[in-house]
Amino acid sequence: MPPLPLHRIPAQTGANCGLFAILAGARRLGYRESAESALVAELDRLEKADPRTFIGEVLSIGLLLDLIRGVCLDGAPRLAARAVPFSTPAVLSAIIRDASQNGAALLIPFARPQSYDGYYRLLGCQARGEVTDAQVVAARQAKEAETRFLAADAHWALINRVDGTTGTVVLADSFEDVWGTGHGYEADFSVEKLTAANLALDGCFDWGNFLDERGRAWGVYDIRGLAYAPSTPRLKNPDRLEEILRNDRQETLDLAGRLVLMERMR
Repeated sequence: MPPLPLHRIPAQTGANCGLFAILAGARRLGYRESAESALVAELDRLEKADPRTFIGEVLSIGLLLDLIRGVCLDGAPRLAARAVPFSTPAVLSAIIRDASQNGAALLIPFARPQSYDGYYRLLGCQARGEVTDAQVVAARQAKEAETRFLAADAHWALINRVDGTTGTVVLADSFEDVWGTGHGYEADFSVEKLTAANLALDGCFDWGNFLDERGRAWGVYDIRGLAYAPSTPRLKNPDRLEEILRNDRQETLDLAGRLVLMERMR
């Protein structure tokens, strides 16, 4: 199964990297653009109906599985999914190899460090002539030297391919449209670092980037690009919101040590 070309990697609209990882996975499985409006509508419907997510965030493996399995097109389920455990780079490599051979898509949660954001943003700036090559090289070196992965930086992406020369894992990352051309980018990890970045998710997500002290979400958009009302978290699941606020806007993740294998229904 060929990897997604760069222009087909979607760019997320808010705190919804999990939803956009599903969209990337569906594209990887061969869904064409003509089917995407129905798929996006389904993901939007499922997200809006599920109290486990306020603004499209996916903080548990179980929620992502239910969203994938809940997608119905033409009145019937279309996607299958299951969690696959791993705890070592060798096991992760074997999972990636088997999925590639069997035509499945792999969605992986991981801690995305700030040095990665900085480097890929600079690539966009470099393309516009706004930074020097030396600045990009320095950012790349900082990215490669990164060893600190934090659960607060939880993120989802599609495993797109393995580089045939370096053996690094290349993710189709929807985090940002760094080039301003309407798509995401490819981010590379060594399999050792990707394993570490996943296992680091045995902790808490920091809601401070999305919710204010009263639990309101300002300037956050759904998968269709429409703004959520600031009161959405309280209206959708007030008990969950109050627990998050009592815990200083921290919420326990259920993501470490697993990824999600996604397939078309047979």
